[in-house]
Amino acid sequence: MSKVQPARTASEAERELLSRAGAGDEAAVRELFRSHVTRLHRQAARILGADDPDVEDVVQQAFLAALDGASRFDGRSSLSTWLFGITTRRALDAARSRWRRQRWSRLAESVGLGGPELRPDAGYEMRDDAESMLGQLSPELRLVFLLHDVEGYTFAEISGMTGMGISSLHGRLMSARKRLGRMTAAPGVGGDDV
Repeated sequence: MSKVQPARTASEAERELLSRAGAGDEAAVRELFRSHVTRLHRQAARILGADDPDVEDVVQQAFLAALDGASRFDGRSSLSTWLFGITTRRALDAARSRWRRQRWSRLAESVGLGGPELRPDAGYEMRDDAESMLGQLSPELRLVFLLHDVEGYTFAEISGMTGMGISSLHGRLMSARKRLGRMTAAPGVGGDDV
């Protein structure tokens, strides 16, 4: 049986470095950045993807947030752990924000209207078609479909929000998908009439 190691608290040197950096000492800011950037960059890349262009921005935002919040650092964790937590939250926020921005494309794809097209107005047409199709679903089916397939919530999360059982949610989602599938198969919806 292994012993649980107690959480490491910040050393006096870590507190001093963060305090100086937070007060605007450029040498301390550089030292703080150099000491932690590799690990924080790796964490942001794990969450967003190694080739994601937002990784650098997330790491920079995390350092700026740490400098802004330096006076609130209480030292109950190591400085590294504290910075890691800030970076993780910033990366998750960036991922969620991107997910929300792409919801109409996911909605159009989920209801069978295809992916983005080259015409600038195609996105608006797909959105209108998707909203029209969703409007034909009962409120219960529409709710479950939007929460699960568009917003990305799990059945457990949706159950907590709605009070519906997971098996009922699963049945409603399958029913919504089946009805939307029939609508997209109809001539004139989501594609060219042949």
